[in-house]
Amino acid sequence: MKKTTPKSLTKRLAQYGALTAAITGVADANGQIVYTDIDPDDGGVGVQYLLDMDNDGNSEFVINQTGNNLFAAPIPSSAAILGIDSTYDYPFALDNGDNISAGLTDWLSGNGYYKTMNYNSCNYSSSQWCAVTDKYLGLRFNIGANTHYGWARLDAGLSPGTDGYTIKDYAYNSVAGEPISAGQTLSVDKFSSQVFCDISCKDKIVTISKLTGNANYRILSLTGKQLINGETHVESKEINASNLASGIYIVEVRSADSNAVERKKIVIQ
Repeated sequence: MKKTTPKSLTKRLAQYGALTAAITGVADANGQIVYTDIDPDDGGVGVQYLLDMDNDGNSEFVINQTGNNLFAAPIPSSAAILGIDSTYDYPFALDNGDNISAGLTDWLSGNGYYKTMNYNSCNYSSSQWCAVTDKYLGLRFNIGANTHYGWARLDAGLSPGTDGYTIKDYAYNSVAGEPISAGQTLSVDKFSSQVFCDISCKDKIVTISKLTGNANYRILSLTGKQLINGETHVESKEINASNLASGIYIVEVRSADSNAVERKKIVIQ
């Protein structure tokens, strides 16, 4: 298992074709997301996986495939999973970018009681982990007396007894009480102190202004995936982002003259 802290975040992000060497120093100053890549991926049929979010040797969650069922459980009473609270508890299969925070009320608490991700090939309609790829568990746990929020990314087959499951990676916000988005591996704060341009967004138009020379730009997802890129030779550049879904993105601008980098969070609505 390989832990990626802010200092080593670059290597993992490069696998997504995103923020390369320059991100290391930036993440040191601003990064608050602690990301762990499970390499190789784990899980399978008949496999119980103990999930230790902060890698301190004490697991906060367990994922268990048994019979033709897939379950997840918070281990300590302070831990919880986002989901549907009914006769049986059903963890949500979150999408990339979904919010995980204290403002949500759908938390299923622990003490080792299993939550039903998939029961008997999704025999119950509330089961959400039915032949899914790259979905996320929303997680809450404590470090000491402080509450932290995180996610774990999994695939799950329709019939757990034959298809099994795969757990790929997980992350949490190291700032107590602060939210995290499902799939988020970068801080959403303004990343760089090397300010050489202004970045703004309105009506799905991203504007880069006050440029004094040639520059390259990219728009990235919070996982570091490059979505839009290009170059500009003018003082002010408008980028049409109408093809992007509503959410939080990162705009990166790199000066071709000085190699200075400016990164900023934007919200597209």
